[in-house]
Amino acid sequence: MSVKMTSSNISFPREWERINPESLEGTIMVIGESDSGKTTFARYLFLQLCRCHNSVAFLDCDVGQSTLGLPTTMNLALSSGERSVFPPKGETLSYFVGSTSPRGHMLPTVIGAHKLQKKAQELGAEAIVVDTTGLVSRAAGGGALKQWKIELLKPSVLVGLERGAELEHILWPWRWDKRVRVYDLPVSEHVIEKTRTERITHREKRFLSYFQKAHALRVAFREVVVFGIEMMAGGRLLAFQDDQGFAMALGVARAYDRNGQELAVSTPLPSPEGVSSIRFGSLKLDPATGQELGK
Repeated sequence: MSVKMTSSNISFPREWERINPESLEGTIMVIGESDSGKTTFARYLFLQLCRCHNSVAFLDCDVGQSTLGLPTTMNLALSSGERSVFPPKGETLSYFVGSTSPRGHMLPTVIGAHKLQKKAQELGAEAIVVDTTGLVSRAAGGGALKQWKIELLKPSVLVGLERGAELEHILWPWRWDKRVRVYDLPVSEHVIEKTRTERITHREKRFLSYFQKAHALRVAFREVVVFGIEMMAGGRLLAFQDDQGFAMALGVARAYDRNGQELAVSTPLPSPEGVSSIRFGSLKLDPATGQELGK
């Protein structure tokens, strides 16, 4: 049996209600494969926690199908005075990974999640809901990614949504570790599976909307730190970063003037003011269509 939260348009199994939000604090990590409803549960849990805490953070680590920000980024948002709303209306921060999959980018994925978690703690978050990627396969490296992310973020609670035993290689040892509580929840009957085409189309629409108001901006390399310069090429996605390494905006490289050491970038960023560094990603993108062009 399921019930529906009309205020947030979330349908969920009654089993979810056995997790008492009043007993939760610190970092709560939600794990599940793609189309398991983990993002829906994470959102549901965030709204429940907002009723029990003054400040709650939502940490979106899904670089492919992000809830809060653009694909290729991980994003943090904190609740504000109007707490029972999603997306949260408080302070937001982004970390650029530069790919729509953690495969091949596991180290920046783990480091970025840790930096965003620490920032949430500095900003006073009493509870942090972490929505992870759907990569859980042992063969594809998902097990190792989740194990080391758990070790680094040190969650007080792990919530696994599974249909069978697809998460056991991740969760089994933690069931015996006193540092963390593990909850097993069923996948909701309301889950709608997305096709690969639907996922690609979703990303294209997000990119297209973001770059709709892009303009040409020239960046002098002598004035900023450049990370991943070996990746620089026409069409390469990049991030403009502040002095803490958080992403201020995204851009697409156009042309490089070797004589002037300037890079022409298509971006909605108004000016390079406040930019401390740029970081190139592995993805190539056509900002006019939002289509990924490979690597």
